[in-house]
Amino acid sequence: MAHYLVVLEPRNGLVSEVSAEVWHRVQEQLASGDRIAGFVAGALSPGALDVLQGSGTVHHALSGSPLLPSGTVLCRMLSELVRREGCTAVVLAATAAGRRLAPALAATLQASLLAGCIAGSLDDKVCRRYIHSGSVLAAFRPQSPIRIVLQGREYRRPPFRSLERPRCIAFQESSGTLPDADPVIRAIMAGGSPEDISEAGIIVAGGRGMGEAGRFSMLEELASLLGGSVGASRSAVDEGWRPHSQQIGQTGKSVAPELYIACGISGAVQHLAGIASARTIVAINSDPYAPVFDVADYAIVGDVREVLPRLTDAVRDVLRKK
Repeated sequence: MAHYLVVLEPRNGLVSEVSAEVWHRVQEQLASGDRIAGFVAGALSPGALDVLQGSGTVHHALSGSPLLPSGTVLCRMLSELVRREGCTAVVLAATAAGRRLAPALAATLQASLLAGCIAGSLDDKVCRRYIHSGSVLAAFRPQSPIRIVLQGREYRRPPFRSLERPRCIAFQESSGTLPDADPVIRAIMAGGSPEDISEAGIIVAGGRGMGEAGRFSMLEELASLLGGSVGASRSAVDEGWRPHSQQIGQTGKSVAPELYIACGISGAVQHLAGIASARTIVAINSDPYAPVFDVADYAIVGDVREVLPRLTDAVRDVLRKK
């Protein structure tokens, strides 16, 4: 029997969409006798947990401060909960926060950290992931009885449906107190999109084909109209045109948006590995033989300097008519 603990991230008083997806993915894989629990820290709005379907219990830790507990405190609380409940796996969304917390939690619990694994069952005896720029599929066997699993988004998965709802209980550390986070520095954030690009539903990304940093303003305009975020290939980041936080690919972030618009991106294998889970890919490139067209659902052969303004105008016209 397995006992899964899903770490739920709060967003403005609600459970983040990506965390809810991870919760429901684990629910789908529960076998007879398996158990599931959730953990969320921080203030929640009334009804915030209503988005969660399925069985299980959600442990809610609420400190006296409106700020979230620090990473050290979160790690300590989760470690205690894992030991108290006898959890065999802790599952986190592969967000920026999840990637920071997972290694610390694995070190504290002496657990096996599994990240970047291709889709599969949580009870698989091995974790399979691509290495060497996607040319080799490697298999890793966890050595610890406890696993820390980072899971990305999968937009192609049908929604989970259940008539059950998890119950919520208050979490208290053994000491009975929760130290508040240090109020001096809460977070350091780069300017630009307010959300982590790995969680964005729509991404407009540019590569070396954009020609210069100034032309990314066209991407920002289109992304703003669509309610999306701006991304970049490694070549664009290497040129200094965009920050590394927006880099998509094997050396950047893996994304799974509903819509991915690749502008002036040739489609190196490292970049394609980072967009493999995108639902719909639109590629704009002046080279009709660019590798990105091999994975694109829609291909536009043309200069981004000419195509983007027309595409932006067309989107604006559609929105104006709504």
